[in-house]
Amino acid sequence: MGETFRSVNSQLVGGRVSAIYHPYKELKHTWRSSDRGTTFKVSDYVRGSPEDVVESLAWFLICRARRKECPKGLSSRYLSHVRSPEFWEDHRSVYVKRARTLSFQPKGIAHDLAAAFEYVNSYYFNNSVPAPALAWARESPSRRMGFYHQPLGILAVNRALDSEQVPRYVLEFVVYHEMLHGVTEPVDGLNRRVFHTKEFRAREHGFARYDEAQKWLCRIVNSSKGNTRTTSIVPQA
Repeated sequence: MGETFRSVNSQLVGGRVSAIYHPYKELKHTWRSSDRGTTFKVSDYVRGSPEDVVESLAWFLICRARRKECPKGLSSRYLSHVRSPEFWEDHRSVYVKRARTLSFQPKGIAHDLAAAFEYVNSYYFNNSVPAPALAWARESPSRRMGFYHQPLGILAVNRALDSEQVPRYVLEFVVYHEMLHGVTEPVDGLNRRVFHTKEFRAREHGFARYDEAQKWLCRIVNSSKGNTRTTSIVPQA
């Protein structure tokens, strides 16, 4: 992998680069630059991928690190590979094992994720969305309120919402937001995908108690940060 990264880098700007695999919980890659060069930490989920995928990944990451537009088509092989259900099916057991912050018991202390999903699916989607694996996530509300991992069929909601003090419609809004990701198409932008498109935002505002739910999410996030600012909260892509 290191040789592939050095080869791609020499075609762009030159300089020293290195690349190593790292067991991140999720599929993510990081880099650090210094006077001595740039070091990439690449998710080990892609270890063993075909060489053309690794080369495509190198173009994708080095262009992002250099803040350059990736030449047309050179990142597509990597992106299509890691967005495929086949890729994630092969790594499902590893992902679930590493996801120690997730509890796949939908019935919480105060709220039931399964009941929330069934209501939202019936009321807003005419029961058209296949039931995913539902999980509570233990993490800071300021990081994210939920996520939907579509290739693995996992929908998770922050455990901070599992409280008798939090109205059920707040939980339902986050579930609704995440389910929207399964029925709206993202738009490919410069080196990244835009998930919260105009279509997505328009449909998101179709939630019956959107404004009230947003105020509650702001309150929860600000409380976790120890401040009282009012802002708009994105549950997460």
